[in-house]
Amino acid sequence: MDPTAIIDSYVADVVRHLPRRQRADVALELRSLLDDELAGRAADTGRPADPTLAMELLTTFGTPQDVADRYRPAGFTIIRPSNAPRFTWIALGGIALIWAVTLPATLLGVIPVTGWDYGADTWWGRLTVWWLGAGIGALWWPGAMITYTLIGALVDHRRESGSKAWTPAPPRTIDRDRVSRPGTVVAIAAGVLGATIVIALPWLASWAPGLPEPAIEALALDPGFLQWRAPWILPLWAADLVLYVVVLITGRWTVPTLRARAVLSLAMAGLLLWWSLAGPVFLSPVTDTTARLIFAALAVYAATDAVLAFRRSISTSRRTPSLV
Repeated sequence: MDPTAIIDSYVADVVRHLPRRQRADVALELRSLLDDELAGRAADTGRPADPTLAMELLTTFGTPQDVADRYRPAGFTIIRPSNAPRFTWIALGGIALIWAVTLPATLLGVIPVTGWDYGADTWWGRLTVWWLGAGIGALWWPGAMITYTLIGALVDHRRESGSKAWTPAPPRTIDRDRVSRPGTVVAIAAGVLGATIVIALPWLASWAPGLPEPAIEALALDPGFLQWRAPWILPLWAADLVLYVVVLITGRWTVPTLRARAVLSLAMAGLLLWWSLAGPVFLSPVTDTTARLIFAALAVYAATDAVLAFRRSISTSRRTPSLV
């Protein structure tokens, strides 16, 4: 077979993997490149171009699909190659953490097996229930990460499509106002999970009937607390969630978000202090004393966070953050 025909066949296989509007230009460029490379190899070896030399060239050049990928325009990338290892470790680590918590709890009976009569009291029955529940259910974590990454990729794609010409970056400095988006997502998820558990605490006997009766009695809340003091935590939690979502989207703490954080932390400190001093929280005296001491300590922490956030907002307003 003639070397020119071999190269033509190779080029045709390459452009077949490309969009039609791009095929003619790529075919012309690639054919010229391969012809020049083949002529150079022929000159180096001191023999005329032949089918063997052409095949050696094309073998080292790569498969047609790989070559087509080099010419294909960059499309919409969800996970950049540089972020792929970290994404993989966070995704698999989240699944492993969920399994490490839920599997022992199911096998030891901490999580009761309901609606599964056959083998419910055996280890393999509990293992089956776990796998069909929390085991497979843990895959929601990579799904949540992909959803978040997809949203971030869409935002970045829109920014890049309208970006200006490249300019040199200023000298790198430490920017403490920037946040880690993966860390913020984990913090939001942990906050939502904790709030869900606390909100469900009044119905502990219903959603955790397998707990010992003393434990249920120890965690029984005071009716007066439930009616008058507990509901005020809900708007604070909702506002805090909105604040962290805004920070997640912007990727940094700004003066308004820092001051909103200071106000919310101060309000949380006041609420916790009210809970601690205004009367019983739990019906059990021992549990109530412990909880009120914890609330007081958390109130001090929240007040400290409010002061630090406000001071940080003042320092942030006096300087221009480094865009690195």
